[in-house]
Amino acid sequence: MLSFAVVIPNLNQSHFLGTALESLKYQAVPFELAVVDGGSTDDFHEVVEKYSDIITFMRSENDKGQAAAIREGNNIISGDIVAWLNADDYYFPGTLERVAACFEEDPELDVVYGDAVHVSPEGFFLSYFPPIQEFNANDLTRTCFICQPTCFVRRSAYERLGGVDADLHYTMDWDLWCRLSNSGVKFCYLHEVLAAVRYYPGTKTLSRNWKRYMEIWRIERKYGHRLLPLSWPGFYFYDLTFKTEKTMTEQAYFYILNLLRRVKKSIFRTRYLAKGDRQTIYGFHRWDNVVQGNCTIFLPWYDTRRWSKLCVKIKPPHNRYRIQINGEPCWYKVSEQGFLVADVPPLKAPCREISIQCPEKAKWRLLGFSCDLVGNDPG
Repeated sequence: MLSFAVVIPNLNQSHFLGTALESLKYQAVPFELAVVDGGSTDDFHEVVEKYSDIITFMRSENDKGQAAAIREGNNIISGDIVAWLNADDYYFPGTLERVAACFEEDPELDVVYGDAVHVSPEGFFLSYFPPIQEFNANDLTRTCFICQPTCFVRRSAYERLGGVDADLHYTMDWDLWCRLSNSGVKFCYLHEVLAAVRYYPGTKTLSRNWKRYMEIWRIERKYGHRLLPLSWPGFYFYDLTFKTEKTMTEQAYFYILNLLRRVKKSIFRTRYLAKGDRQTIYGFHRWDNVVQGNCTIFLPWYDTRRWSKLCVKIKPPHNRYRIQINGEPCWYKVSEQGFLVADVPPLKAPCREISIQCPEKAKWRLLGFSCDLVGNDPG
């Protein structure tokens, strides 16, 4: 049976780290785990102590950053398949088992990646990772359509290329995917949701730091052989998508970029369909939370508190909808604020499958998703 080497780099993210560690308890294949901390000043040691039974290696001291921590961890622990998991992200139950099955079915396979769900700091649904697509080497130099926590690499291929580049701060994952692609290894896109990725202003992805854009430009120059950073507008639009409070200038840029994106989508729609790219992800349009009729939301849930009510804001709220959670129908009322508030049946499984259907097949938009929680505090 294949084994995994999972590295979790961490720095003052201990309020999230427990969920990442908890998600590894719901994996049914062998793995070794390295938690490499950069000298956190929060309650890091209290959190890792609770999970000492699954941690193979742990250290906490000042280091040279995330990429260096990933390299260090993978050099210490063993496993046929290597991966890293940010402290604020986490796996779905059974993720490693599903990935292992792909590698075992095809011995020539070196990289497996899948779908990801974006969640709020509390773990509630925001969207699906939109750029995801079947593997295409040329497209990879234009956009990073592989979501890092969902990507797993055979150790032999990883070590042959020297692992992640410790000099990179923002794009060490994309750089590794491009080097793997250039070396001719075989990629496989697994159309299943494998990881949850938290999105909030404090993440590096949403920092809009100029150094991040310079690293993106480096990818285009080195692997795409383009002198101009043609991907910048797309990345900037993506960053602005998740910013709730935009300045007037940002609002103007967002409007213009969204308009250009729609024009481009219309022009190249035939090419996208010919390539087999999906226009929706589990019912949602790729770049906005618009649904034509029905959608499915997948969420892992490791919090000890249970859901008592599901609150979803849908526009328009007056259509007839059907809501199911893990196959159980939920009756709802429409609040004065336009939320559909549904009673949640008792749930024990650590994975939630929420189905929202509009029998008229009308187009609607998901504007908000949250739950009322009862029970013990998390952690």
